[in-house]
Amino acid sequence: MRILYTTLNLEKAGSHVVALTLASGITKRHEAYYFNQGEQLVDRGMVESYLSPAVKLIDMTSYPRLNAVLWKVNALVQRLTGYTGFHEACKTLMFLYTIVRHRIDLVHGHEILVENSRLAKVTRFLSVPVVITDHNGYTMLLKVGDTSFMPAANKARAIVAVSQYTADILLQKNGSEANEKMRAIGEKIIASDHKTEYENLKQKKSIAQADARITVPVTTIYNGVVRYAQPLPTPEQIRQELGIAPGTFVFGMIARGTEQKGWRYALAAYQQLRALHPERQLAWLCMGEGPCLREIRAELGETQPDIIFLGSVDNPHYYMSACHAGLVPSSFSEGLPLSIVEFYEHKVPVIASDLCGIPEVIVPANLEPGGFLIAMEDNGAIPRVDSLLASMERYVTDAALLERHGQAALRIREQFDMEPFIDAHDRLYVQVVASST
Repeated sequence: MRILYTTLNLEKAGSHVVALTLASGITKRHEAYYFNQGEQLVDRGMVESYLSPAVKLIDMTSYPRLNAVLWKVNALVQRLTGYTGFHEACKTLMFLYTIVRHRIDLVHGHEILVENSRLAKVTRFLSVPVVITDHNGYTMLLKVGDTSFMPAANKARAIVAVSQYTADILLQKNGSEANEKMRAIGEKIIASDHKTEYENLKQKKSIAQADARITVPVTTIYNGVVRYAQPLPTPEQIRQELGIAPGTFVFGMIARGTEQKGWRYALAAYQQLRALHPERQLAWLCMGEGPCLREIRAELGETQPDIIFLGSVDNPHYYMSACHAGLVPSSFSEGLPLSIVEFYEHKVPVIASDLCGIPEVIVPANLEPGGFLIAMEDNGAIPRVDSLLASMERYVTDAALLERHGQAALRIREQFDMEPFIDAHDRLYVQVVASST
């Protein structure tokens, strides 16, 4: 079987890591291709770390001379007519050409299928089946009461949900969570962090359609996470390298540097914890890049050396292993953060928002918790700083609890290994292709 994976770009993001590792893992059974729709937005370190050489990566730069000519034509068309989308239109044709040229049997999009997307062109002009993984895009729109995407989504042959929560939301099994406060928060976050979804939100004719529903099969497949195989120094050695004194309790957080990821809530809780326990040495490792983190770093200046900004890191495991507890204080909406599973791999428990699919990895059924859930404000969209603070304080003051949750985290980690993840997708692909012939 020949499978084409695609994402809007290859900037650093958990959903892109999932797509890259899935494409790499499936090559043991099928022929895999990857089309990057944003050739100018590529994190080379991430691609080198997660994409197997067996996967053929294709984008407009795969045809450098043609791409250069198309950019010149794009500039000429823009100057003569004001139209700026010529190059993007050619990219769509290149995407369709790739599918035809390589005789692709199935396209797996790790982006949402909406009316004006390239994936919609595939369903309109080609007979190849399309599978979509909802990494949070559809869920975000539903949380602000938008169902206008459903006619386009139903043109896929199957939708993969990354958590049971996501599946239930898509199938409307747990009702609408939309309320006015959540919509206001959600639209602000979508506008700043998720441009494609926001354009869809602005252009739709109506926010809600009473009879709208998902009619295609929805399958829950938890994200598979590749185990880190390289040797690491001891946590004490890494802390020493970072200038962290022995005996310091280290919190860690890795995410895009946006408001949605909860950096300011974590900062508020950390500062309050330090004020409550001035006798205790604390440190906070911040891994990520983005506008919110840049603002925080500028505001703090050199006043808090115990808050260590590491920027975008290609090897997060190196620093995660030096932490005692991880933080994931996301707001509004979240998929299934890979960082939780990555922290678990190093026996590091995680404090995370009681939001969307996160409880399924923090407090899974029939297993001891691998951390704490942060209670949310009444609007259900914002983590409560007092709850985050209380959980951080418990770990700092109760070494036995920290150890017990760390051991539980190791056991939960096993549920997110790559083999069952690849197996589940392989079965889905076979079913979809068989039903399409």
